[in-house]
Amino acid sequence: MPRVILEPMNQVQFTGFMAAVFPSYVAERAAADHVSLVMAERYARAQLTHLLPDGHLTGGHRFLRVLSTDSGQGVGDAWSWIDNEHKQAFLYYIAVLHYIAVLPEHRRRGFASAALMAIEEMVRAAGCISLGLNVFSSNDGAIALYRKLGFCTVASYWNKPL
Repeated sequence: MPRVILEPMNQVQFTGFMAAVFPSYVAERAAADHVSLVMAERYARAQLTHLLPDGHLTGGHRFLRVLSTDSGQGVGDAWSWIDNEHKQAFLYYIAVLHYIAVLPEHRRRGFASAALMAIEEMVRAAGCISLGLNVFSSNDGAIALYRKLGFCTVASYWNKPL
């Protein structure tokens, strides 16, 4: 398996990251929620405004570049969040993986597995006891990867168009 390092994104990288991932998220959201692209985009923009009031500097959020240790080349990106606001209530931290992707030219070579394991170590070192994520049910490749790495379904969200 290849080795990777996780490097924080700067403002320019974050802006490029959001511009690259936003359209596909809107399309997935529209399909999943049975709404128009316009409605899905409105929802997604409101969601990001709520989640990231300070952009990539919003507390607890980590926007990361995934770099190959062999080449130093960027092979993907990731976005995680550590819920450190609720530790006093729950006495532990949880982390959420909002996004992870490997660039097409680097896929099927183990970089996603290596990146996920590096993220697990990062959030474990921060005191988290679990790493959660959401995945669209149409993303068979991601689901297979998550299962292979020990993730399991703990809830399921269903909807019906009205």
